[in-house]
Amino acid sequence: MNTGEMETILSSRERLDRFIEQAAVVRRAEAELLHQLAELDKEGAPVEFGYCGSAATLAQDVLRISRAEARRMAESARVLFGALGISGEPLSPDLPNTAEAYSRGEVGVEHVDRIRQFAAELPAEVLIGDAWPIAENALAQIAGEVGPRGLVRPIREIRARLDPDGQAPTDREPARPDREIWLRQRNNDWEIRGHLDYETGLKLRSVLDVLGKPRSSEANGGTPDTRTPAERDADAFAEIVQLAANPESLPENGGEPFTIMVTMTEESLREGIGTATTMDGTIIPATQLRRIACDAGIIPTILGSEGEVLDMGCRDRTASPKLRRRLIARDKGCAHPDCDKPPALTQAHHIQHHANGGLTVEDNMVLLCRHHHALIHHTEWQVRIHNGKPEFTPPEYRPAFSSTA
Repeated sequence: MNTGEMETILSSRERLDRFIEQAAVVRRAEAELLHQLAELDKEGAPVEFGYCGSAATLAQDVLRISRAEARRMAESARVLFGALGISGEPLSPDLPNTAEAYSRGEVGVEHVDRIRQFAAELPAEVLIGDAWPIAENALAQIAGEVGPRGLVRPIREIRARLDPDGQAPTDREPARPDREIWLRQRNNDWEIRGHLDYETGLKLRSVLDVLGKPRSSEANGGTPDTRTPAERDADAFAEIVQLAANPESLPENGGEPFTIMVTMTEESLREGIGTATTMDGTIIPATQLRRIACDAGIIPTILGSEGEVLDMGCRDRTASPKLRRRLIARDKGCAHPDCDKPPALTQAHHIQHHANGGLTVEDNMVLLCRHHHALIHHTEWQVRIHNGKPEFTPPEYRPAFSSTA
């Protein structure tokens, strides 16, 4: 049987398993590549072959890569697998546990870079202290279970313990220049155009860059991020809008979220299928309405089979400001293990939907960012409250990376 015939008989699950297996193979190969570079450096190969003692220069030339990539490789090789000191004495690696996890294929280059950059920001006395090996081992274990962004919160907590002084914050007075925005509805979507002053545009560009970074395959449900730059910018802008629409951002409305009036059939409301019609005539899927309802007040007009009005409901209850504060204290932002989005960029999600009898109470709600909110609604990810904390169960097809080939 040739390769083409074998490919045609793979089920989606078998192909996904192969995809995950190959990712682990690539990671192990990447770790071995860095290990070899570290060993070449220790043996003096950069001097022997005329590269003036620079492992980065050697890597740049023989691998035909950029200077920035070569420097990243050389630094990663040093902190993962050690090096030689100026006097020829061996230097222990800063990240031995991360190196082991990388060599097993359990973590990827982005995990390594985040932990490496964190270590580089710590004072030297911290890295040679007794607490660092314990902290680095904890980060290596966490990295094997979450996406790279899932390391942000643990790193922040460990930094507070290891380096409590940190850096003094800066405070700048915001400017108020002239700017214009035009927003108009076009069919079932919206068109936006306008212009911004330089400072505001620069800030917006920076925020879009942060919120619109390509997602790792782990954080994206196991698939690569295929969005175009324009699509990533639009998704990031949607998160900015969500930030402004959160209850704590609307004091003039008494902390209440925005409200939408819709018309839908009783079956659509109960089963989450079909469509709903907003006051301006826009038709939206019932599934989309369920997502919006997590953070927006919904006043449903329920129609019978003949189109008659069965009920003009009161606004569907969302998390009150007091309840949202309790959720923030518990979840500290998006509760998904792969995420580090702050509370301001989250929505309060009903675990059992309100339309299905779910109560708007702490034990039935969890904070999720827009991306992971959509994952919970549309994929096999599950969440429940266990012992007072959100507990997530990934899809069966998203196992941890295997430590064997």
